[in-house]
Amino acid sequence: MKIAYLGPQGTFSEQAALDYAHDAELVAYRSITASAMSVLQGEADEAVCPIENSYQGAVTDTLDVLLHEEGLHIRQELTLDIVHNLMVKPGVVLAAVKRVYSHPQALGQCRRYLEQHLPNAELAAALSTAEAVERAIASDVPAAAIAPSRAAELYGAQILAPGIQDDDNNVTRFVVLGRSDHPRTGNDLTSVAMEFSEDKPGQLFGVLREFAERNLNLTKIESRPTRLGLGKYYFLVDIEGHEDDPTLADALALVEQRTSQLIKFGSYPRAGIESYLTDLVSETATLHHYHCLRGVELAGVHVDLLLEAEGKRIGVEVRATSSSEGILKRAQSFHEAGLAQAVFVFADAGVAELARAACAAWPTNLAATTLFTTADRIGDLL
Repeated sequence: MKIAYLGPQGTFSEQAALDYAHDAELVAYRSITASAMSVLQGEADEAVCPIENSYQGAVTDTLDVLLHEEGLHIRQELTLDIVHNLMVKPGVVLAAVKRVYSHPQALGQCRRYLEQHLPNAELAAALSTAEAVERAIASDVPAAAIAPSRAAELYGAQILAPGIQDDDNNVTRFVVLGRSDHPRTGNDLTSVAMEFSEDKPGQLFGVLREFAERNLNLTKIESRPTRLGLGKYYFLVDIEGHEDDPTLADALALVEQRTSQLIKFGSYPRAGIESYLTDLVSETATLHHYHCLRGVELAGVHVDLLLEAEGKRIGVEVRATSSSEGILKRAQSFHEAGLAQAVFVFADAGVAELARAACAAWPTNLAATTLFTTADRIGDLL
């Protein structure tokens, strides 16, 4: 499985992609738009793209590609704490720095530090935080870069000042883009965009009322230009629930009648879905009289959930990604750790089925002791 991201290596987007699917093949692109378009062009299966920052708001490149390119859907969301570090070529001291490179958003998120400590330095925009490190090291004048700590390790830079962001509550929300959205998990969001052909009072209120009357919570609403002239906007809304939920489906059908265009970006598991699924598995296992331990290290192997009953021990791994790669190796490690069974719990029943099919080619002892399911069906296996 190939995952596209804004590269090169060492960006926050790469870190988000690693957090999402560390076993997948990661492919770097030079822009957010290029990484998203790689999915439509068949170069990647999914793309991990930033969509919102708690400090600076929307990431417009991602919103625009969703609005203006057909065929892309949000499959999942995840969040990443953003820690910016000032780094230099080894030997460069802070007082000598004449130029600071970084992505424009990173420069904006560290404005207070730069004004206080480098007020006379030139600020230079780079396509990514990782590229900023490369340019700082190659600069013809003493230069610094603002980037994640991983970039310093990758490119041989020295961190002069860690954590220089203006706000320590700096979080970026990422979305995973694919050619389809995600099946219902029970803890989902749905993202849509609405457009009105006429400008008249009460239009937006009428649409929002459809959600309010059905007790559907909106977690975000914002506007974005349609590119059709001044004063013409899309309204982008995130709604709790899945478009397959009858109540939300009913509301969206009525909203579509009230708007000139309704674009469905997709329904997808909320951030933290793995914790949510783990809770469901734990609750079900307890009902089946298993003793549950979370986050266990067993013979050097991390197990999300260890289920014990009558001398039998089952290792459970919860996966929210769209990939089943690496499960053979994980099943082998569970077997070597002395577990009677390995159970892989997926958010998507389709991925569980693909994993089950792949298991047919495994060694007999592993295939016989490895099971694949979803959180809502785990009870069938216990």
